[in-house]
Amino acid sequence: MALDGVGLAELVRRGEVAPRALSEAAIARIDSLNPTLNAVVERDYAAARASAASVDPQAPLAGVPFLAKDMNIEVAGLHLTASCRWLETLPAARADAPLAARWRAAGLSILGRTNTPEFAGDFVTEPTWRGPTQNPWDLSRSPGGSSGGAACAVASGMVPIAHGTDSGGSIRVPAAACGLVGLKPSRGWTPVGPHHDELAGGLDCEHVLSRTVRDSALMLELTSGPESISRIPLRSAAGMFQSAQGAAVPPLDIAVILPTPSGAQPNEEIGAAVEEAARFLARAGHRVHDAIFPETANCGEAAGIVWLTGVAEEIDYYRGRIGRPPERHELEALSWAAVEVGRRNNAVDYVRARRTLTRATRDMAERFKGVDVLILPTTADHAPLTGQIDGRTAAFDLDRWNAESYGFAAYTEIFNITGQPAISLPLAVSKSGLPIGIQFAAPLGEDARLIRLAAWLEREQPWHQRLAELRSRFT
Repeated sequence: MALDGVGLAELVRRGEVAPRALSEAAIARIDSLNPTLNAVVERDYAAARASAASVDPQAPLAGVPFLAKDMNIEVAGLHLTASCRWLETLPAARADAPLAARWRAAGLSILGRTNTPEFAGDFVTEPTWRGPTQNPWDLSRSPGGSSGGAACAVASGMVPIAHGTDSGGSIRVPAAACGLVGLKPSRGWTPVGPHHDELAGGLDCEHVLSRTVRDSALMLELTSGPESISRIPLRSAAGMFQSAQGAAVPPLDIAVILPTPSGAQPNEEIGAAVEEAARFLARAGHRVHDAIFPETANCGEAAGIVWLTGVAEEIDYYRGRIGRPPERHELEALSWAAVEVGRRNNAVDYVRARRTLTRATRDMAERFKGVDVLILPTTADHAPLTGQIDGRTAAFDLDRWNAESYGFAAYTEIFNITGQPAISLPLAVSKSGLPIGIQFAAPLGEDARLIRLAAWLEREQPWHQRLAELRSRFT
């Protein structure tokens, strides 16, 4: 899969390759690489082949191989287990969720599901039931989480695009760890249904991981828009995202942030990479200046109540579907911690936590009024070693897990809280050869501005050769 999704679809549209051939190439690569990488946890090749045989060759992404994350979105014929052994017996979905229906309408060939930590609850992808996914850049390391299976599949060349979810950085963190483009859209652009009008207390967004900005832009174009049961009034993109990735970038006011919301600093290499990117933008004519987060952005405890209570409610929902509560060995330690948080906090506590997040949102808007774009690290450190962060075992401790997890991924959750769009771009590499993600964020609804800037940076500082060299390791 040397080409991105847009490039593959152009070949199909011109009749130079059949959609079935794209599926077969992706199937062969998945079967070859997955025993080593463990990115794909469910496969439905028969359905993908049938889809490829009947797809309209003029569809925007006709025949392009695609993988859905094992979280949130029901896909007809595939199981939705959240990498939780307790949900193993649930039947395959009978119908597509609204977002999955949009994937099919775009012409995508859905080959299966990717690995995720249990209930997408971790910044590493090491579920007890499914086993850990490996980072293709360094097999001793995690690809990040929670969309780690998706990131591994795209970076290694199994597919050009894969679904991700993002409630605290779960698209952007694995994008940074695996050298990819990871966009978390503004809250409300894409639907999350069918069983919920919002997920993770409104922190969640659904989108994709990709190798190119244009794939991410086109996917947002094709999946955004109104959906009847959503609490947030979704809008129609009306061509703005696709056109943005080819448009000129006007001079911008850009604020550089290096301290985390708690005041900590990134590691030396990541901090230097952000500063170099900021200097590059200044040389290009943008007004660049330093900034810090408002104090109220340090609201991890409140965000934890909202997010973990959402996991607890999800577990309660599935108790009704399974017909019994989980046994002790059927949930990991972090999931049981979420159940305890749900029990310990009453409705007033939950609403108080939501109010804290609203205060942070207000103060972020006030602090960065007049700022067009923020530039900051995606993660504070490089991808952790497999097993370094423990959300699974009897040795689990929630305070230690919080310190280790947010010591690694300290810069992403704030934009789930505010709803702002944020994108991670693979603009740098560490001395040891690991990718470094640099994050850009814009005001709510200004996704097109981010896409415009990201596409320009991709042209000016391309990362495609690094990814091509990575894929060549797995031939």
